[in-house]
Amino acid sequence: MTCSLNLKTLQVYKLPDFIMSIDPDLFRQVLSQFATGITIVTTCAGEEIHGLTANAFCSVSLTPPLVLVCVDKSAHSHDLIAAGRNFAMNILKASQEELARRFATNNLAANERFAGIPFRTEATGAPILLESLGWLDCRLFAAYPGGDHTIYVGEVLALGRNQDDDPLLYFQSGYHKFEARRNPH
Repeated sequence: MTCSLNLKTLQVYKLPDFIMSIDPDLFRQVLSQFATGITIVTTCAGEEIHGLTANAFCSVSLTPPLVLVCVDKSAHSHDLIAAGRNFAMNILKASQEELARRFATNNLAANERFAGIPFRTEATGAPILLESLGWLDCRLFAAYPGGDHTIYVGEVLALGRNQDDDPLLYFQSGYHKFEARRNPH
């Protein structure tokens, strides 16, 4: 049997609420079974910088180079990303759990978030954390509604690897370390 899909005629149907409702706690529990890397998303709008911890990040396209990140609409960085039209993805290493926790806290001012953290800027002005595993500096390419989040798509203007180290992971609602096998190249 061969399946084919015609995207021009594809229709998406929403089931009425009375047919299926998803328990938010169960939804979180199921999604916690998916291990993800941890990033700090930074942005710059005028003179203001900010950042937040995010694990809803992935590549979208190689040509042009695009990535996406999902940002909660209530996060302070949310509106700054839209205003500054930029963001940088800083991929965290295993030893940066404290940093991930700091940027996940909503009640810290930007100067407290970035206190003692060496960073520089590249193409967009968004902070690039010098001690991260790697980074992508992005110009805002598109923004899409995603429930209580906005899906920001960024065009990568600059990128780099800072460290060869193990990544920080998030799994079952907690931070974990992963010892990667090194590629000899």
